Amino acid sequence: FRMPSFEELGSLADEAVFIFTAGIVLANATTVATLPAKNTTVVVSVDDVLKAPVGLRGFSGQEVTVHLREPLREGKYVFFADPLAVGNGIAVRERAHIGADERGRAAEALERGYVMLIERHAQAAFLVALGTVGQVRPLLPPAERRARVPWSTAPFEIERVLKGRKNTRRMTLVGPVPASKRLPRAPALREGLHGILFLQRPPEDAVELIRDEERQALAFIAEPADIQPPERLETIARILGGAARIGGSHAEDRQHDSE
Repeated sequence: FRMPSFEELGSLADEAVFIFTAGIVLANATTVATLPAKNTTVVVSVDDVLKAPVGLRGFSGQEVTVHLREPLREGKYVFFADPLAVGNGIAVRERAHIGADERGRAAEALERGYVMLIERHAQAAFLVALGTVGQVRPLLPPAERRARVPWSTAPFEIERVLKGRKNTRRMTLVGPVPASKRLPRAPALREGLHGILFLQRPPEDAVELIRDEERQALAFIAEPADIQPPERLETIARILGGAARIGGSHAEDRQHDSE
């Protein structure tokens, strides 16, 4: 087995859905009925979770099935994996692994990958802000939604701005509801969502549906990673130099307010 390089670890940390430390407890075994046991399936006991989807981060201490790339001897490892089955049990497909004693390297790669992700998405955004999405309203009647992107709008009430005009307190989000194959990367607007949004200008065909006087305050969520959980606020502020920008922006805000 070849240990991933420093650069490869960064890519793995960015792309893998799950990263966790676990010890193999059963070889040639499975905890998921739909996944048959063979020499490349092992049951592991999860020690700690470095990365997992929202809603699946609490599986530390549980037994999980790992579909390995090749048979692996007993021991503790850091697994980089993607979901394979979630139901009565959890099964994941291995992308790569390193020894458990290399956990620090994995955590460092994960943090570096997250910094790169945030910087990349912030560069594309005109506004990065923490807030809550309000009531979603369709812009098109049902008959027209079937033939085009089902555009809708929702108010976004802002608590804190990390990039953009610091005195912005409200934007109108434009997005599909439900999600549309005509715009496959854009997530559907969801009422009640509380998070940090990386906002871009909406596509022109959506803007055309909005009254002229309302077009200045429109924003668009381009892809799922443009939504980050509130608990990442201080981390993202640090990555973006948020504290320095907020402190240095008051004069700019006053200038805008006086115009």
